Amino acid sequence: MTESGDIAQDRPDATARPASARSRPKPDAPQAAAPASSLNARLRALVGLLLILAMFAAVWQFSYWEPRLLPIRVIEVQGELHHHSSRLLEQIIGERLHGGILTADLVGLKTAAEDLPWVGRASLRRIWPDRLEVRVEEHRPIARWNADGLITAEGVIFRPQAGTMPAGLPLLEGDDRRAPDVAKQYLSWRDELMLAGHLIQTLSVDPRGDWRIELVTGTELRLGTDAAEERLARFIASAQQLEAAGQPLVVDLRYSNGFAVKWAPSGDTNVPAQTDRAKRSGNRG
Repeated sequence: MTESGDIAQDRPDATARPASARSRPKPDAPQAAAPASSLNARLRALVGLLLILAMFAAVWQFSYWEPRLLPIRVIEVQGELHHHSSRLLEQIIGERLHGGILTADLVGLKTAAEDLPWVGRASLRRIWPDRLEVRVEEHRPIARWNADGLITAEGVIFRPQAGTMPAGLPLLEGDDRRAPDVAKQYLSWRDELMLAGHLIQTLSVDPRGDWRIELVTGTELRLGTDAAEERLARFIASAQQLEAAGQPLVVDLRYSNGFAVKWAPSGDTNVPAQTDRAKRSGNRG
């Protein structure tokens, strides 16, 4: 037993690994894969660069050949034109036209058309295969504006070239920032005065907001800064009475309950009773 037991103790463990196997170093996997990963990254970068170059080449080829293969041959101008000829618009758009039917810059061409003084609005449309339609609306002025401009009913100011200013329009005066307000007041007061048989020659507002109207008859109406609508209505209600008394040069309506009148030398210098009351009690403003 003792002898067999010694033999059992000297028998090596069947599950134990040889010393050489236990001490064998394992290969370094990340170090082996590093060269392959770096190569793949370089290949991807090269492919991406080639794709970008190919895209730029395609864009250049398209921009080069598109105007030659699909040119715009006809520019058609439509709309009611009074101050600019269709030929002038065709010339201006043609000078700024770059590209063919697919690549023409319609926004830039629209801006070029609307830069003309009388053009209020322009729209452009491509018509296949080689036509560009330009539809134009001109400004419609209701009056002259200050010394060198015209104004529309919306209060848009434009300054046409010399020699194209229409005759017979009334004059509106004021700061450009107040143009929409002045145009609105003119349209309102024009209609009210026309019902009374008067036409506006000049309507002006100064920086303080003081309104003044000059009629075609030469009468000046001073409305002041406050309650201008009420004061104008007061004049309209008394217009026939004033005309019967003579030719008023200035009607100062800046009073709370009346007005003062300056008469033409050849007219009757007697001032109506309500004017006397205005002189005594009115506060002007």
